Amino acid sequence: MDKSFCPVCHTEVRLSDYFCFNCGKNLHEKPPSVTPESQAMLYLGSIFLPPMGVIWGWRYLKRDDQKSKIVGTVAMVITVIVLLLAVKWTVDIVNAVNKQMGQFNSMQGF
Repeated sequence: MDKSFCPVCHTEVRLSDYFCFNCGKNLHEKPPSVTPESQAMLYLGSIFLPPMGVIWGWRYLKRDDQKSKIVGTVAMVITVIVLLLAVKWTVDIVNAVNKQMGQFNSMQGF
């Protein structure tokens, strides 16, 4: 069957339609772009806004084509690496501050 119905206005639409011609309802989610520019933006976003990389990467992983799945996986791996590095750097800074405070407190005892 080449026909279906709009979930909002119940007008008959073709399966290949992205929007209902009657009410304008989006019938299919627009697939995320896998152009080099969009990949660069996704990877930069995964680096500078790490938690969002998981959400954005998931959108790509839900697609059926292999290229989208690879892009989503790379975005999620970058996000996990950046988060792990941020945790390590935070722990190192906290330990350095604690060490400095320990030295400062031992000097006050004189």
